[in-house]
Amino acid sequence: MRVLVTFAGGRGHLLPILPVARALRAAGHDLALSGHPSAANDCDGLFGQVFPHQLIDPKPPDGTTGTLRAPDLEHEFMVIGRWYAGTLAERNLARTTAVIQNWRPDLVISDEMDFGSIAAAQAVGLPVAVVNCIASGALVRPDHVAEPLARLGIGRVKGDLEISGFPLSLRHPEFPLTAGAALIRPEHQAASTTSSVAAWLAEHDGPTAYLTLGTIFNTESGDLFSRLLAGLDDPKLRLLVTVGSDLHPSVIGPTDRTRVRVEHFVPQDQVLPHVRIMLNHGGSGSVVGALAHGVPMVVAPMGADQELNADRVNALGAGVVLDPVHATGDDVRRAVTRVLEDPRFTAAARRVSGEVAALPPATSVVRRLELLADRRVANDETKLRRPHP
Repeated sequence: MRVLVTFAGGRGHLLPILPVARALRAAGHDLALSGHPSAANDCDGLFGQVFPHQLIDPKPPDGTTGTLRAPDLEHEFMVIGRWYAGTLAERNLARTTAVIQNWRPDLVISDEMDFGSIAAAQAVGLPVAVVNCIASGALVRPDHVAEPLARLGIGRVKGDLEISGFPLSLRHPEFPLTAGAALIRPEHQAASTTSSVAAWLAEHDGPTAYLTLGTIFNTESGDLFSRLLAGLDDPKLRLLVTVGSDLHPSVIGPTDRTRVRVEHFVPQDQVLPHVRIMLNHGGSGSVVGALAHGVPMVVAPMGADQELNADRVNALGAGVVLDPVHATGDDVRRAVTRVLEDPRFTAAARRVSGEVAALPPATSVVRRLELLADRRVANDETKLRRPHP
């Protein structure tokens, strides 16, 4: 079968789909990808064809950490309605419709924010599976998206099958999964080489920590890196900091190289088994990565779904949440000390880790996706055999 994978945002929208795509490829199916080209890099030949499209007026990175603004959830809800369900959805409706006409897939798999591609598939009767990219499930609010989605003509927002690679405990209780949704284990492609940082962390007898502000909001973090680092100045602590591809490690300033390593990128799955605490911005990938390895957190949410994820981390008892704008180095130090010294935080994170480990692999949804496509083919054949009146 031919499977078109689409995503609406950056790499965080694509990553949750990749385990499903790898499982389909291993089962012998052909895949094509439609989305922002920079996010689609490093997919290791997974997709036979790539249909790239640009976001509107992308802002080039200037190599700085930009300006930190106070998080505003109501603004984020509005962005979902106006941008993802509005302007971008209308553009992706046209883009994906053209790809469907040219490539003729049997099945479409989209991220949950790619409303335009969901609409394009439904308009021509193609089955569509929707993969969640928002861990809490609480970012799309009906009062903000109802009108633009009605204009798109979407019948079912979650398509014919909802797939979630997040533990149920991380989901907001007021936003449950749809009936019959498929839960899968979050999985990442193993790196071809092992980072030396992992061994550097593993050999340390004292406490170890990992600090990241992701790959998007790191360029809007202002002085947050420096305040977090000020709270991590314990000489007994060994620390890894990642700054992403758009920042140079020098933005962190001078550090003790024997105690602090600053890198552009290190695979999470390689370093998280060797750290006792993670400091992050509350992005879905970072939070799920930490919990999957039983690592408690200090979370400083800046935007998008990060406040929602931070609320769930707090509710689960798996970490401490800080105000990203006003937290001082002393506040960070107290939060880190609290998480490291109170075993209840690690115990809570490990409970979620057990939940993640018990989820089925992505291969478990392959047959359900094949049946969706088979049903569509059977319906088409029935129409062809039906006599004309």
